[in-house]
Amino acid sequence: MVAALFLLLPAASAAPAEEWVAERDSLVREADESELREWEEGEDLGRRVLAMDVRTWQSDPSLAMLAWSAAPSPHRGRLLRFGDARLTEPGAAGPLLARLVHGRDAAAVRVALAAAITHTGSAWPPVAPSLLAEEDDVMVRVVLVDGAAYAPVGAVAGLVRLGASDKAAPVRAAAARGAPYAKPASAVADLVLSALADADAEVRAEAARSVGWMEVQAGWAALVGLLHDSDAQVRLQALRSLQKLDPVRAAALPEVGHLRSDKDSRVQRAAMGSAGE
Repeated sequence: MVAALFLLLPAASAAPAEEWVAERDSLVREADESELREWEEGEDLGRRVLAMDVRTWQSDPSLAMLAWSAAPSPHRGRLLRFGDARLTEPGAAGPLLARLVHGRDAAAVRVALAAAITHTGSAWPPVAPSLLAEEDDVMVRVVLVDGAAYAPVGAVAGLVRLGASDKAAPVRAAAARGAPYAKPASAVADLVLSALADADAEVRAEAARSVGWMEVQAGWAALVGLLHDSDAQVRLQALRSLQKLDPVRAAALPEVGHLRSDKDSRVQRAAMGSAGE
């Protein structure tokens, strides 16, 4: 029955391999609680998300079918996102994860799947380490790490740490961007401070911004150093964070005086704001 349903999927969704569907169909009929729990607690990512998918097909087949068949819509320009509110339900995590791992959707749809997964609550963070380690698409990893903004508080630090160690700069930038959602801030402060020295300007800029939001006083000296950065966005975020940490002290910095004639107008305006403190 489940396998037959995949014949009805719209063109926007690329069904997984027939052999995989057949196995999942059999498990929906026959798998018991102990078998599913064993797979969910194992190390094999494919088996873990398969078991999660099976659970939803058993308990709420209409939600499972929606997760596998839904087509994303344009969102903010070239991005695609899923709009059905049911896909934010915890039970949607399994089918969405299985579609991401085992489906054959186009790259833009896979990014939309990743975004949807991050809104399903606490079911997906436990598989995040394996998911990020095995995912080749950088944008999918970026969106998953950006999911720190929506993850349960207890899962945020883990997501940030996973992203901070990624080989791709955009993923590390997402980790720095998500750090302020971690509670307490001390759980990831070391990562943000390290990111201030990243070779990539976007990572440095996001880290500089987060130091201010997190009120990490230990970053003061590094932020002052970034006022000399060759990238204007880094200079801007470093200045703004210094102003958050101590506006009076920031206004008195000689470096801020020099930034009042910076070649970037945004930096100039921010530095002139310090002059009025």
